[in-house]
Amino acid sequence: MGYGSIFLFIALFWFSFSNPCYSETDTLHQGQELKDWDELISSNKVFCLKFFSFGTMVSPYLGVFYNNIQIRQRHSDYYQKKEPDEFSNMAVWVANRNNPIPDIYGKLVIDVNGKFSILSSGGTVLDLYSPTSLVACNASVTLLDSGNLVLRELHLDGSVKRVLWQSFDYPTDTLLPGMKLGINLKTGHRWSLTSWRNDELPAVGLFTLDLNGTGQMTILRKGNVHWTSGPWQNGQFKNTDLQLSGPDVRLFYVSNESEKSFTYLTRTYDSYPALRMHQYGQLKGSLLNLNLVCRSIDDPPGCAENLFEKLKCRKDYDLPPEENDNSYYSYVNEYVYDESYNFYDCLQICWSNCSCVAFTTTRNRVGCKTYGKREYNPRVYRQETAEQHKNYYTFKYHAG
Repeated sequence: MGYGSIFLFIALFWFSFSNPCYSETDTLHQGQELKDWDELISSNKVFCLKFFSFGTMVSPYLGVFYNNIQIRQRHSDYYQKKEPDEFSNMAVWVANRNNPIPDIYGKLVIDVNGKFSILSSGGTVLDLYSPTSLVACNASVTLLDSGNLVLRELHLDGSVKRVLWQSFDYPTDTLLPGMKLGINLKTGHRWSLTSWRNDELPAVGLFTLDLNGTGQMTILRKGNVHWTSGPWQNGQFKNTDLQLSGPDVRLFYVSNESEKSFTYLTRTYDSYPALRMHQYGQLKGSLLNLNLVCRSIDDPPGCAENLFEKLKCRKDYDLPPEENDNSYYSYVNEYVYDESYNFYDCLQICWSNCSCVAFTTTRNRVGCKTYGKREYNPRVYRQETAEQHKNYYTFKYHAG
């Protein structure tokens, strides 16, 4: 055996023992580390937990995904691959949405006291669970087939003593079957969804879906009531069109002395059941798809904000704007960069300026550029082709 082969053998031997891969297990135990190249896979391979990024060397986030390689759609006597959709490659839960890992050394650990943390080379990034007392306990974390990541204290024989923490109590932007939307009236803990800042930034965005004290689903925009669902009537909320994806889906609304909550369950995971609070204020998913653009109060039903004043240069059918990648607009104005700007802010800015026929977000998809219509100019067009990858939002009608 040559020196190269000997070196390779030693390296592989050392790597296999010093960096165990957990891709074939659903559980992380004390003394183990889940690192950038590792995954937890739920027992029936429905979900996976992994570090992820958006095309960078660093994987700054830890999230739960549908394990879409294994998702199957039952057809006759065999299983057929389910076609990917929006939820097949999007994180349905992010552990550290506001605390990205700053380097390539991120890892998930449980210490001897049961503290459950994300670490980097510089120390603690985020404690997901911290015990109230520093007493040694036997603990492990398991990714369930529901997508729930559960930290449990165990008896000496390995049986479950109690649940210490679970991800279903801390939803991000997506409601999975079994997750709750509402409030625990005894503890005051709320279950709500908050949109991402944009498609590549999981940090808290503009819109929050909550279940308010009256039992209605409410979308808040920057803390203000943006839309309400209406009361629960005959198995659905008044201002929604719940589109059940078959007889296997069941909706539940609970209102008692302990909690007010909404949830849904499904018997199978043949598709990618999920309900997402989208960054543009829409509710999207296999259960409910509410492409909501609130023009004014009760237009459409449930809207609670006057966002778009009536202007002669605008028509009702201008909303929602059309998305395209054309570059035939002249530059009008670039607004000062502001991290609070998002799609809705840009839409309002453009709507209120009758010379504006299109807009796009800037600087990591926040901040605004607006565009006015002009005659085609080949020289300018060539200069703009470098920006054709941007998504431009245009109004269908323009007067003047």
